[in-house]
Amino acid sequence: MFIGEFCIKIIAVGPQKYVENRMNLLDGGVVMLSLLELFMGSGGGGALSAFRSVRVFRTFRVLRVARILRSLKQMQQIISILSKSASSFAYIAILLMIFIFIFALIGMQTFGNKLLFDGEKPRGNYDNFNIAFLTAF
Repeated sequence: MFIGEFCIKIIAVGPQKYVENRMNLLDGGVVMLSLLELFMGSGGGGALSAFRSVRVFRTFRVLRVARILRSLKQMQQIISILSKSASSFAYIAILLMIFIFIFALIGMQTFGNKLLFDGEKPRGNYDNFNIAFLTAF
């Protein structure tokens, strides 16, 4: 799909204008490296592991969507509201962890080494703090 987009875009705008845009250069580079990996990747040698690490650069294509989102005024407003509310979310998460900590300790006091069903302990028990914390969570 990306190879088709690459070819159509070069035909539509021409090579000169294609090279002028940095995002086009990034996209073209990722497509060229993918093609190189595709043609040389069938051998499976150790030198080709470097080409496999290039797959990480494919994630840079996601930046194109972020660039589009910056241009929309409503989306800018939503992003600013989300960034402002992130600090409040951190306080709520800390408060939640404190409550889980307290209920894990209460569960250890109340149910510690007392939960046996048919002679076996259930996965969610309160015998030690780690399992009690996960059970309360």
